[in-house]
Amino acid sequence: MSKIKFTVMALSMAVVSSQLAGCNIIRHWWQYFDGTVETSLREPTGNYDHAEVSDVPDQLVIPPGLAQPPYDRTMELPILSYTNTGEVGKNIDVRAPVVPLRSSLGVNAQWSAGEAIVWLRQGGAHGIVDEEQAWQLLGKVLQRLNIEVGQVTPGAFELTTLASDFNEFGVPYTPANRASHALCYHQIYRIRIGRAQNGDLGIASSVIGSMTQLSNGKMLENVLTPIELERFAMGFANSIIKEIDNTVNSQGQDLSNVTVSIGVDNNNQETFTVNAPYDETMRVMQQMLPKYGFIIDEFSISHGSFNVTLEEDDPDFFRDLGVDPFNLEADSYIIRLGVNGDKTVITFYDDDDKPLSATALAGLYSGFSQALSREFALNSAN
Repeated sequence: MSKIKFTVMALSMAVVSSQLAGCNIIRHWWQYFDGTVETSLREPTGNYDHAEVSDVPDQLVIPPGLAQPPYDRTMELPILSYTNTGEVGKNIDVRAPVVPLRSSLGVNAQWSAGEAIVWLRQGGAHGIVDEEQAWQLLGKVLQRLNIEVGQVTPGAFELTTLASDFNEFGVPYTPANRASHALCYHQIYRIRIGRAQNGDLGIASSVIGSMTQLSNGKMLENVLTPIELERFAMGFANSIIKEIDNTVNSQGQDLSNVTVSIGVDNNNQETFTVNAPYDETMRVMQQMLPKYGFIIDEFSISHGSFNVTLEEDDPDFFRDLGVDPFNLEADSYIIRLGVNGDKTVITFYDDDDKPLSATALAGLYSGFSQALSREFALNSAN
């Protein structure tokens, strides 16, 4: 009995479903009949003009004469064959040449015929009037540069130096150069004194031997080019001019008894004041610091500064050198020099670039002033 009822119910639902579907079909066809169905989007219209592409004449017309723009071939690079196996540009020295110096004393440098000549003009403030005086002046200059004489030519104002260390610009090699790992050139110079046709005295120098050395002492094979020979000799000549200035100027000032005092600079910072010229003080400081336990990590002439590291803080170390202890901790410091008229001011800073306190400078003063005055006296004696 239950199976019969289930079959009747399933049949009834199928009839209802077919009736609903038939209603939808009738409604759809009725919409076609009364025009309420939009058929324009379903039926092709035959309008396909939008799918066609036609060429349009170029609207930009170039006036006659401008079709080919002007072309400048003066800067055109030559075309190199790919088969070229030569070294292009490898041996080109692009460093700027050394600029000849000119001194207010009537001294200037010139490169001529393979020699760098320092001219002592007649009537100049240098006060040199003959070859004998120029020869004596040259001896003092070489001593100040710490360059020893190797051989002197008998009967002539001519000598060759012993091999000394120079940097790449013909300037004597310094501890600062070594600290910055700059190349070192072990060189021998030939120096002679003569006169020009107008009567001016000249000190001519040239490089006659050179070996390149790394900061660690390793030697490198090296053959100097003509440009390098000129650069070294001109740099050496400029060093001679600077030392002539220092030598002549120091003759009027007693540097064997230099004093150091504590003062205050324009920034109200505690400083040391040295009654000696700036250039002379800078040179003496450069020689003094390594002797008293300082390592020069960096050195700047243009900024007048030394970046140093003090390795020795044992009081006995300084007493053994004959001076009072510096009373500084083994640490990094910055030392700056400044000009104060005909005197020099020296300011100490810690590694944070902060000036040392008045108490620290007071503890440093005794030993530092003794060491600096002694170094001045040693240089004056030479």
